Amino acid sequence: MKKISVNIDGTSDRHVKNPKTTAQTLQRVLVKAVALAYAMLKVICNHAFEGVTNGFECMNKFKKVNLKYLRERAATLQNSGQSLSQFFQFMPIDSDKWSPFAAIISQGHLPEIKVGIDAEGGHKAYVNTPSRTYADFVSSWGLQRGDQMTFVTVQKREEKYEVNYARLILNPRNADGSGAPMTTEIVNSQGDFPCSNWKNRLNFSTFEFDTDHFNFVLGRGGVVVAAGIIVSRKDKSGDWFRSNCQLVLNEAGFGSDLCSLAEAVEKSYTTADIDMESELYLNNAGQGGSGTTGDVTPSGGAGGVTPGQPSYNTNAAINGVSQSIAGGSVTATAPITSVAVSGTNLGDVTFTAKVDGTGDAINPTSHDANGVTFTGLNVEADHSLVVYRGGTVWFTITAQASDGPIGDAE
Repeated sequence: MKKISVNIDGTSDRHVKNPKTTAQTLQRVLVKAVALAYAMLKVICNHAFEGVTNGFECMNKFKKVNLKYLRERAATLQNSGQSLSQFFQFMPIDSDKWSPFAAIISQGHLPEIKVGIDAEGGHKAYVNTPSRTYADFVSSWGLQRGDQMTFVTVQKREEKYEVNYARLILNPRNADGSGAPMTTEIVNSQGDFPCSNWKNRLNFSTFEFDTDHFNFVLGRGGVVVAAGIIVSRKDKSGDWFRSNCQLVLNEAGFGSDLCSLAEAVEKSYTTADIDMESELYLNNAGQGGSGTTGDVTPSGGAGGVTPGQPSYNTNAAINGVSQSIAGGSVTATAPITSVAVSGTNLGDVTFTAKVDGTGDAINPTSHDANGVTFTGLNVEADHSLVVYRGGTVWFTITAQASDGPIGDAE
């Protein structure tokens, strides 16, 4: 049988006497690295390439584009006279050690979200944005209501690498010009996503605004070794689209754009558990843009809203800030000027409000199947606003001075 070796650039040489040339060994290293990366990321990468059939075809696409990337990196190093030792360092061929590389995990034509890793600030991943508002975030990255953002990190914990995922759908009910802080749009004061639909799966241990960017760490924490964000969108015809995403690397201790940490670890990978209520994790975006859809693309019904019993979110935007109303009462800084609540199938429900629960009823400024809003209010400190649903008290908001309740003087 004739032996074939594969060069760095993927070409073949026949009649090679030594099957252990540098090129052949390197090829085995690269193939092994790509196979392990796919095994770690299969749960999303088996449907992450726009226009490519889910499953086997996506796997082949992943392997093809990543082998090409690694070969080109190796050729660049070799042509510049540098050693190829780093390849063998992050993927020792005869062991179970492995260190993540800058894998290409999705391809498509949607706007790409650039991610960084702050090696000096607790090894957190981050996304730049000019301010903390939802509107600025959406505008900065070319997003729209209903888009799904899938956060992906490789984190080092207890001498293992874990892949973690978190997904969120930009609330289709909020106007693109919403001035609410991004943190309250995504994670409210109770640590929950304001939309209660199961298709929003949050798995953040850190999600915080810091000067001009949002920091995030997923799962159980640890050092973020690699990170990326995939944008998914469904159009009216039912086609799914993706953004490009290549994992960015934490360069602390290595200083190369090829692989992340100088030391590979034993027990090469652990994929963190995720809730796969949908067989395709990336395919849960809502159909945004109209402001009348639910958290995800609805099916049937007038106006695209599925008929059924009313359901109510357990948060209300009070003066533009999301707060839990699940307990039936809440406090807010005076004056209370606006209250907005949301849900589904609310068109036939009567909503009113009264100051201190007495006097004339206040009717909503706007009311449709997906929510109700009271604006132009002026509820001062030491007074309350009682919101009624179908003639029954729903929740009460007590206004308090900006410095909080004042106790009795001693």
